[in-house]
Amino acid sequence: MRRYVYLFSLVLSTLYTSSQVSAEQLNQTQAGVLQKLFSSLHSNFSVPSSRLNNSNANPCLWKGVVCASDGSSEVVRELSFSNFGISSKKSSSLQDLFDSLCSLHTLQLLDLSNNQLSSLPDSFFSNCTGLSSLKYLNLSSNVVSKQFPDFSEFGGLEVLDLSFNYLTGTIDNKLDSLTQLKSLNLTSNLLSGTIPLLSSGQKNGTLKELVLSINNFTGTIPNDIFKHRNLTLLDLSQNRLVGPLPDVLNNLSKLEVLLLNANELSGPIPKSVTNLTALSRFAAYQNNFSGSIPIGLTKYAKILDLSYNYLTGELPSDLMLAPTLVSIDLTNNGLTGSIPHNISSYNLYRLRLGGNWLNGTLPTSIGELSSLSDLELEGNNLSGEIPKNLRNCKNLKLLNLASNNFENELPLGLGNLSNLVVIKLQMNKFSGRIPNQILTWANLSTLNFSQNALSGEIPSQISNLKKLANLNLGGNNLSGSIPSTIGNMSYLNELQLGNNKLSGIIPAMPVSLTTALNLSHNSFSGPIPSSSFINSRELEVLDLSRNNFSGLVPESLTTLQFLTILDLSNNNLSGTLPNFHSWVNVIITGNALFSREATSNSDHLHLNSKSGNKISTVSLVVIVGSFVNGIIASCCLAFLITACLKKPVGTDNEHNRTQGTMRRPSVETPSLDRYLEMVKRWQYAARVEGPRQQRRYMTPIERYRALALYD
Repeated sequence: MRRYVYLFSLVLSTLYTSSQVSAEQLNQTQAGVLQKLFSSLHSNFSVPSSRLNNSNANPCLWKGVVCASDGSSEVVRELSFSNFGISSKKSSSLQDLFDSLCSLHTLQLLDLSNNQLSSLPDSFFSNCTGLSSLKYLNLSSNVVSKQFPDFSEFGGLEVLDLSFNYLTGTIDNKLDSLTQLKSLNLTSNLLSGTIPLLSSGQKNGTLKELVLSINNFTGTIPNDIFKHRNLTLLDLSQNRLVGPLPDVLNNLSKLEVLLLNANELSGPIPKSVTNLTALSRFAAYQNNFSGSIPIGLTKYAKILDLSYNYLTGELPSDLMLAPTLVSIDLTNNGLTGSIPHNISSYNLYRLRLGGNWLNGTLPTSIGELSSLSDLELEGNNLSGEIPKNLRNCKNLKLLNLASNNFENELPLGLGNLSNLVVIKLQMNKFSGRIPNQILTWANLSTLNFSQNALSGEIPSQISNLKKLANLNLGGNNLSGSIPSTIGNMSYLNELQLGNNKLSGIIPAMPVSLTTALNLSHNSFSGPIPSSSFINSRELEVLDLSRNNFSGLVPESLTTLQFLTILDLSNNNLSGTLPNFHSWVNVIITGNALFSREATSNSDHLHLNSKSGNKISTVSLVVIVGSFVNGIIASCCLAFLITACLKKPVGTDNEHNRTQGTMRRPSVETPSLDRYLEMVKRWQYAARVEGPRQQRRYMTPIERYRALALYD
């Protein structure tokens, strides 16, 4: 969806009398106003007549018009011109339009959302006394760019929605006259200053929904905001708020949703949050909260997200006891100890505890969570075996146990997880062969078993994974040849097989292989087979380094039009290097020496038989220049990613931990997960927007460096 829309709990139908048209005629004055309004919408704002549906003699039956009886005649109660294409291009016409609206003194609902309004007449806010009965005003999803207006003329408003515009400035006391306000939505604007107190509504407790997210509000969260005792929704997310969360939430007995994510709030999670009996969702991720997780926090909450903070201590023993709990995300904190074995939240569908310091084994009770869809425990110190009864979690779609110390063979029961889409078991201590029995996942898109101690051959059954797009088996002890049927995998766009003991014939790769093919650090020998890559014409990265390839570099590799990196280093290649496109970074170090021959007809690289083992000056300059450029590009990428991140995601145990000491990764270090998130956006752009748009997310060289880290 292009925009994120909040559902307001206020039932608007209770605000009005019956909307059915009676036998009474519409007030003649208002009938004239509607005639003028609809005529202007058609002639001045180019709204088609078919859209207006105003051919009926009774204006109360026109599009967006709702009338009701006032005892003597019909009067207009509601006007909804949402998504009519109204713009501010004709200022005089816009002024007339709003003047007409202001003359409808019986109007209770006005909806102008989803248009192209970039400005609003000042008189609408300063001199629109005719709309004193207005209770619902929706100007959301326009492009209004102006200072936040004063709403003192609209004292009867109960619902005000100005979300998804470009309003600027501070709110101050511009909403103080709205004593009946029940719902205020200002999300996604450019508002600044401190959080408005809306003190006029505190006494009668009318305010139920307050949404101020995605703005530039600063300062601390005022205690007075919690005096609105009837609040059911409080959303202060994605601002620049600092300081602690006040421990005065006990008054909010009706609060159902509390969203504080993506600020810079600090201090402990207040104990009073655990007393909110109506609380269904609590999200405070991407802040600076510290201390331990209060006992009882999930007693009432169905959804808890405290990821990307600085929480420490052990997981509460009652964390997963509440039967109503459906989602927990505590990713990237400093949590220690083991995962509680007492689990009875049988409706839990998401469990994310990755990027912490958890140890011990994976509780067998997780296998009893039949609703579990996402299980992410990557980047901890978990050990032992994968419980055999995990096979019972048949709704599991995402299984991420990467960067732990799990060991022994892959359990055959994984094959029972028929709904798996992503499985990541890399950077553990799994050994033995890859069982044929587990390669039955019909919907699998990503498989990563890299950086383990797996041995034996790659099973030919792997080609039965028809929807597999990303396959990474690098960094194991796999031997034998690549299955010849791999060319039949029509979804495969990335294949990582580096750092193994593979040999034999390289089969023809699939047409779908566009992202990267890594066969480095293996035992392939003989000439580079040109027929193996000819189908993958959109391949961007090809790594054949550190093998025993010999002979000439095939001319056919120059036909890979999307190729940006070709790594042929540390082989036994010789002869003339074909003429690749200028954007292709060809790495040839560690082969028979190539030098640039000074001729007017050729810019190719040739074998220099006279130079022995000395690299020519030109070659040295090219190599050093490429190396320096690579360092500069890497530093720039790291700087840009660091600037965009508040806190990194650390997943590599060897880099993020020291023996006997818990040390949080440096904030200045961009993490591997963030690299990979960019990679995934890049891959998504490839499928949805086409390869030309991928470079908005990540250049191929940046991708390759991220993948190299991953492998």
